[in-house]
Amino acid sequence: MKTRLVSDPLVECLLITVGMSLAFWPVSAVSQVPEGWQSVRFAGETQYQFDAEADCWQAHASGSASGLVLEEEVNLAASPWLHWQWKAPAMTDWPAVDEKRKEGDDFQARVYVIRKGWLPWQTRAINYVWSRQYPAGSHWPNPFAGQAHMVVVQGPGPAPGWQSFSRNVREDFRRFHQLEVASVDAVAIMTDGDNTGSSVSACYRLPAFRPRP
Repeated sequence: MKTRLVSDPLVECLLITVGMSLAFWPVSAVSQVPEGWQSVRFAGETQYQFDAEADCWQAHASGSASGLVLEEEVNLAASPWLHWQWKAPAMTDWPAVDEKRKEGDDFQARVYVIRKGWLPWQTRAINYVWSRQYPAGSHWPNPFAGQAHMVVVQGPGPAPGWQSFSRNVREDFRRFHQLEVASVDAVAIMTDGDNTGSSVSACYRLPAFRPRP
């Protein structure tokens, strides 16, 4: 892999901010934020609001991209399994552009896991996504930065109700980055439509690490 600076927006921001004061992050003035998390804005703003009835965090992007990020070191020897849920009220009418390309790199829902490196180009991320084009199990390097790897956990089409996921993050870093990692430094969620100019909505029950699947 050639070493180059990460330019995936969320990972790039984390390169600068992980290990630094969260006061330097561009915090949203509109979205609500879960306790301990921060809102990071890149292109416009994905609005996040807590839905008490559904017990989830509603995300709506209108040609925009921003994420909710939790900076927290997690010991993967003790808790390697990442659990989360998401659902969508309706599927977005996406344009016919390949999501493996920069101009198509938007998703109904995605969950990031980030492992910080000593140098910026040593940072690695896994991006679990709801794909509009590819089946679950597909994966590819992020079109903006090879240090972030896209992994499809849900394939095209609508899915009624909550979709639940459980991933062994330690094994995924070994498989997709050929790295043995003892810990990770941050997790994030993001619904975005900035590259395709789309209006996208989803609801998340936030990711959390546990000892077992």
